[in-house]
Amino acid sequence: MVDIWRIHPFREGNTRTISVFMKLFAEQNHLKFNAVLLSLHTGFLRNSLVLAAVQEAPDVSHLLKIISDALTYTPHIQTKNSAVDSEKYHSIGKYDVSNYEEKPFYTKKPKQD
Repeated sequence: MVDIWRIHPFREGNTRTISVFMKLFAEQNHLKFNAVLLSLHTGFLRNSLVLAAVQEAPDVSHLLKIISDALTYTPHIQTKNSAVDSEKYHSIGKYDVSNYEEKPFYTKKPKQD
C-alpha cells in the first residue's frame, strides 16, 4: 500500500484511492473489510501512510493498526468500548489527526487582459 501511495499519481484523492484499493483487494480475496473505519479516520490513515513512506526511518505501526482493525471487523458485534476504540485514531504520538480536512489544490487562472 505504501509503495502505491508513495507514487502519488493524483493531485487530490490519493489516500481515498488507496482505501478503495484496499477494500477491493480484500473483497477480491474474500476478506471482511471495514472500509467505513478508514473513511471515518482519513487523517489517521493519511498520516500513517506518510510515516510508513519515510524511506530513512519508516514507521508502519500505525498503518498496521488501522488495517488490521479494518480486517478484523465484525459488523454484528457492538462492544461497549466502541467509543474508546475510535479514540485510538485521533492522534499519532502527540499529533492530533482527528480534525484532518482535505484541502483541494487549485491553481490560479492567468489574468486575461
